[in-house]
Amino acid sequence: MVGRTSIQPTPRGVGAGGGLHEDQAVAADGAGAPPLNRGVRQQNRQMIEYRPAKPSDAEAIASLHARSWRENYRGAFHDAFLDGDLPEERLRVWRERLDHPSGNQLVQLAVDGTNLVGFVCAYGAHDPQWGSFVDNLHVAHASKRNGIGSSLMRQAGAWLAPLYPDLGVYLWVLEANSSARRFYERLGARNAGVSTMETHGGAVVPSCRYTWPRAELLSA
Repeated sequence: MVGRTSIQPTPRGVGAGGGLHEDQAVAADGAGAPPLNRGVRQQNRQMIEYRPAKPSDAEAIASLHARSWRENYRGAFHDAFLDGDLPEERLRVWRERLDHPSGNQLVQLAVDGTNLVGFVCAYGAHDPQWGSFVDNLHVAHASKRNGIGSSLMRQAGAWLAPLYPDLGVYLWVLEANSSARRFYERLGARNAGVSTMETHGGAVVPSCRYTWPRAELLSA
């Protein structure tokens, strides 16, 4: 178990997969990551610990989140937003989420030793029509191709299923991000349509709503 060891952001120089609240934009298990042989993948999977986030994790989560947006959203988010004080902006968000969590919020971490290598954030019963919402999924670039993104998504589904059994699950993906779209399709999601929406920082982009009819289908 991770115990009381403090979690550190993945060292700089290591890429990160990312998303959008618009926070689901990069295929968390594959696209853009260097190929690894099966033995290395299996070894890495065995090293990963999964656990709920706690308030002291806010800084590590914010660091991975900010780095992910900077690396993956050039051309989608405004440069002024990405090049500004993004880590501090994300830290304020994550401190609020973890210091004062809502009852329908899940933040689940993937930890390798003392390094945060991925996280998922979901909200139950977020929308009266579409159901529960996966707001964020991020996996560090060097930790891709190890099944971390898929595992985090399934854990989110497993948390949502008994609490909101009759509700669907949805998330948003940039329309142009074909690798992320394939990732969610492999997890059983379908594209329910495209909407043009304003992202963080004020950019306007077309995004796809991906859906599952019930959370138990995501956790399978």
